[in-house]
Amino acid sequence: MSEIPAHTAADDYAGIDHARLREIIGEPMRFIAEKKSLALGEFLVRFIAHSTFFCLATTDAESNLDISPKGDPPGSVKVLDPWTLALPERPGNRLADSFENILRNPAVALLFFVPGMRETLRVNGRATVSDDPALLRQLSAGGKPALLATVVRVEEAFTQCGKALIRAHLWEGDDRNLTEALTLGGGFYNLMIAQEAAKMADALGGSVGSIREIAEADYRANLV
Repeated sequence: MSEIPAHTAADDYAGIDHARLREIIGEPMRFIAEKKSLALGEFLVRFIAHSTFFCLATTDAESNLDISPKGDPPGSVKVLDPWTLALPERPGNRLADSFENILRNPAVALLFFVPGMRETLRVNGRATVSDDPALLRQLSAGGKPALLATVVRVEEAFTQCGKALIRAHLWEGDDRNLTEALTLGGGFYNLMIAQEAAKMADALGGSVGSIREIAEADYRANLV
C-alpha cells in the first residue's frame, strides 16, 4: 500500500472535547501541575549524564511530527549550562529527518531514560543544528567527533512518574548499576525534593516528606 485511502478505521471514531477529557481524567494534583521548571537543576543534570537512551521529537513547518530514538554511552549528551543541551549526531541512515525538521521548525521535545530507573525526564525547547568544531570534539565518542550537534535551548524540564515503565516491565536489571550511580544510594523522590524543595514544600505543605510513599501507593493502586 503506497497511498493512504480516503477512509480508514480512524474515521469511525469521533473525538471528545476538553470538558469530556477532564470529566474522565480529572485534574492533576497541584504539585504535579506546577512541576515544570525553566532550567535544569542539579539532579536533572545528573539524570541526563547517566542516560544512555533518549527520544527526540521534532515537527516540520506543516506540523508533521517525527520521533527518533538515540542511544549512546552515559554522558554523551552535554549540559552546556542549565538552559542548554548539546546532542551528538553519529553516523546513521542519512535520512536526517530530525535535522530537516529543525531547520524548518525549531520546536523539539526530549524523553530521557536511565536503565533501571522507573521515572523518566522530559525536556521541551527550541533547537538549532551546529557544526562548530570545538563542540563536535566535546561530543566525541570512541575518539571520533560527532558529525553534527543539536543545540537545545531548554524551555521546560520535568520528570515523569514510572507507571508506564512499570507496566511495561521495561527494566529487568542493569549490570552497569546506572540507577545506583545516579541516586548515590538514595531515592529518586528524595533527590527531586532536594532540588525543588521550596516549590514542592509550597505545593505539598506537610505532605512533602511523604512524597515517596505517596508515589509508591499511587503505583500500587493505579497501575491496572
